[in-house]
Amino acid sequence: MTNPIKEIYRFNKEAGLLEKGYDDKRECAYPIEEMFEGFSEIEKIFYSNGPTISPKEASRYIMEKVNLGNPISDVDRFDKHLDAIVFNFGSLFKLGLTPQQAIKGLSVVMQANMQKLKVGQDDQGKQLKPEDFIGPEKQLQKILNERK
Repeated sequence: MTNPIKEIYRFNKEAGLLEKGYDDKRECAYPIEEMFEGFSEIEKIFYSNGPTISPKEASRYIMEKVNLGNPISDVDRFDKHLDAIVFNFGSLFKLGLTPQQAIKGLSVVMQANMQKLKVGQDDQGKQLKPEDFIGPEKQLQKILNERK
């Protein structure tokens, strides 16, 4: 099994994301989008009788409304993202996964993400899925089935 952290780095490098540098709004929009995935009622937060809104659109809408004010220091950015990693892994463990299963799941997701490198990005820099994209869900379910 490859090192999933190195795979994440490779993905970002090959996608040209490292060259773009750090953007506070963009880096915060992606976790918001992921947080909203799977909640079918999300559009009701933004529109009472209007069009539906996807998690991606919702996250971008929120970040457009945010006034960042003073720039965030790199040490605060570093701490913020490491805290998110700690929280996210804690959530995986609450699902009953072992550290090894969590790392295996991360590797599965990175294998799926690497397929996106052949397509390109949207106007906000998010990597798009190819038409023949094979999602990680079946393999992730196998890992979940291994829980005790």
